[in-house]
Amino acid sequence: MGHAELSYGLSETVDGIAVVSEYIWESGWSAANGGNLTVDVTRLVQPGDFDDCNASPLPLPIAVPALAGRSLFVTVSGSRFRDVPKAPEKALILLQVSDSGDRYRVLWGGEGGGKPTMEFIPHLKSHAYLRTAGLPQPVVLHTHPVHLIAATHLPEYGTAAFDRVLEVSLSTARVFLPGGVGMVGAMPMGSEALADATVEALAGRKAVLWQRHGCVAVGADVFEAFDTTDMLEKAAQMFLLCLSSGCLPGWPGPDGTPA
Repeated sequence: MGHAELSYGLSETVDGIAVVSEYIWESGWSAANGGNLTVDVTRLVQPGDFDDCNASPLPLPIAVPALAGRSLFVTVSGSRFRDVPKAPEKALILLQVSDSGDRYRVLWGGEGGGKPTMEFIPHLKSHAYLRTAGLPQPVVLHTHPVHLIAATHLPEYGTAAFDRVLEVSLSTARVFLPGGVGMVGAMPMGSEALADATVEALAGRKAVLWQRHGCVAVGADVFEAFDTTDMLEKAAQMFLLCLSSGCLPGWPGPDGTPA
């Protein structure tokens, strides 16, 4: 299972995941085993690539007909982003969803009996939404950026004024995120309710905040998803610095926008 040979395209994807995983760790967005990542690589898995795979089918936590037959890299539950570059075959799983959309088999990775991330349901539903909507992004990245999480503690979180922070704190953020950022309230980790709220908030956007928890970003590749998160984190850091130094007195202002 963990020793199957990966094609050049799949190996290149693993290399990219390893590089971004190191960026995430160095950025301080993944204390211990915090955060997770999934990448749809269906186009890179050719018929016959894993014919010798005899892994038994396992049940998915929810049925996802929109992902039937699709293949995804998934971070292993309990794994650490900092460990991906050193041992991707332990920290990652390449799985294939059954034609019925309710089971999966492991094609590669997960050495030592690793299981998909505990946030598997939000990832599955996000990928299902992206495929159903005909959107191109194959990457769903969840991290714990410090300043973004701190900002979600503000009472203005969830309002239009909070979203406007992107424009007043870091002008280039709107270039990367023309649709703004989605905002979801505090919900149980890995829950279907969190997944549904995330999908709803993703419409027209590339990133969603989870209150007191972290950020979810989608991208054309792992680097774009990282860049989107990095841009949001820098905007939140700038905003909090200005707020704490008294540069934004009376925020958010009488008209509901930042002062």
